[in-house]
Amino acid sequence: MIKTLILIVIIGFSSVASAQDKSDSLKQKSIMGIKEKFPRTRILNFEYDQSLSRNFDSEFFDETFQEGDIKSQRNFNASANIPIYKTRKWGLTGSINYQFSEFKFDNIETTDVTVFEQNGIVNFHNFSTALSSTYFSTLFKKPVIYNASLIVDGNDNGFERIKGLIGLSFIMKRTERTTMTLGGIVFVDPTSQIPFFPTFSYSHRFKNSKWELDFILPQRLLLRRFVGDNGRFSIGSSFGSTGFYVNVDNPDFAEVFEYSQLEIKSGIIYEHRLNDYLITTLQGGLQNFISNRLTEKGEPTQDFIYKNNQNATGYFQVGISIDPFAKRN
Repeated sequence: MIKTLILIVIIGFSSVASAQDKSDSLKQKSIMGIKEKFPRTRILNFEYDQSLSRNFDSEFFDETFQEGDIKSQRNFNASANIPIYKTRKWGLTGSINYQFSEFKFDNIETTDVTVFEQNGIVNFHNFSTALSSTYFSTLFKKPVIYNASLIVDGNDNGFERIKGLIGLSFIMKRTERTTMTLGGIVFVDPTSQIPFFPTFSYSHRFKNSKWELDFILPQRLLLRRFVGDNGRFSIGSSFGSTGFYVNVDNPDFAEVFEYSQLEIKSGIIYEHRLNDYLITTLQGGLQNFISNRLTEKGEPTQDFIYKNNQNATGYFQVGISIDPFAKRN
């Protein structure tokens, strides 16, 4: 849920490069552009992804721990974003998200202490809900989006934490083919490694070409082009994360931990609009794992008790979005 809200702040107005009209139209175009770029911001979105087999080794309290094979990792994500109230300049949106994660492990030697890796299949169910307020205004005579969000999450064992973020994004440059935005995000979360970071986006459509560059720091770098009237092809890399709560049944440890997996996915993406309201997405390529840590709930992630290293592997993802307001002009 936090990842989706961060994307909304980062993208800002990067889709309105050619817009020179009134503020109402700017606001509408910015909302449409966010939904075009990020499926999880649409009314309904469903995604399934699977990464292939790879080896891993791990450390527990800085000591060599288990090693073995992750035969597969499967994730299913369902999200809904429901507009609650809106005026010309202000909007309130409620969001809910469900994430299912499944790991299949093999060749792991049994130890006295088990984190969550064990031979066979292990799965996790996580839920989150958010209330997000967005305000459209101007700053230094330029359009700007302000966003404040409150997030509540947990798993199938109950409620776990409350988090929040505050952000803004405004246009530094806007021409017929180029848009550059700058912004920032503040996390209302004591576990965040970086309480504040700047955001930047750069979108450029090449002259006399169907290709465009889409760069959003720190989220992705893509080259993309439309294919026919209803398709869009992209190639490049994106940075993302997978996280969930882990309940530990051991009197020597806390009851609940948070697992955080940071990753870079590189490959190709194809999006196809089936009709005005249905959009499908297919993607696949190489997945590199940057950081995989287990931390006691509510503690800073740098105070992790466990980490693992995973080899790069292949992945694929399919998705479908339903949004009656996502029609491309």
